[in-house]
Amino acid sequence: MSRSMAVYDALSAISVPPEKAKAVVKAWEAEVRNVATKSDLVRAEKLLIQKTVDLGRELRGSIKEVSDTVKIHGEQINALSQAIITQGIELRAEIKDQGNELRSSIEKQGNEFRLAMEKQSSELRAEIKEQGSEFRLAIETQGHEFRMSMEKQAHQTNTAIKAQETTLNQMGVKLENAIQVQGLQLEASIKEIGSKLKYVNWQFGFIVTAIVGAVGKIAYDYFVGK
Repeated sequence: MSRSMAVYDALSAISVPPEKAKAVVKAWEAEVRNVATKSDLVRAEKLLIQKTVDLGRELRGSIKEVSDTVKIHGEQINALSQAIITQGIELRAEIKDQGNELRSSIEKQGNEFRLAMEKQSSELRAEIKEQGSEFRLAIETQGHEFRMSMEKQAHQTNTAIKAQETTLNQMGVKLENAIQVQGLQLEASIKEIGSKLKYVNWQFGFIVTAIVGAVGKIAYDYFVGK
């Protein structure tokens, strides 16, 4: 009953109306009747405590096993780290030695390469100089031959042009004479055609006169006969 009063007082303290507070208390008491008794709660509490103790024991055992495993792994990791450090030191020393050897080899090869390049450069310059002299001599020879050939071709071309000019002059004279002859023949033909035209005109006039006279006679005879 003290718990019911405590609930009622709590509801009243938060300004819940007395009727609603009593209804809530009654509903709470009805619910509490269906709840386990105190002895049930005590047994359940003991059982829960025992299970908690057992679980704690198992958990401590598991934690110890995990701790041991972690410790073993830690020792292995430490050993591995020490081995890595040792190998790193050895590797750095080996890399340093190899780097020194590589630098020496590179310097030696570089010197040999420079000497070879200088030698090849000297040989190449000498060869270029020799080829340049030969090339200049060949160009001068070909230039002289080309000039001689051009002069010869120019002389031949001038001779051919003069021959063609003579031929063309002769052809021009012949053409001029032919044109004059054809002009005279054309003039004679024109005169002949003019004479023929005059004769044709005379004949045509005679024929027209004869036709007019015949037509006039016929017309005279016709009118006179009437």
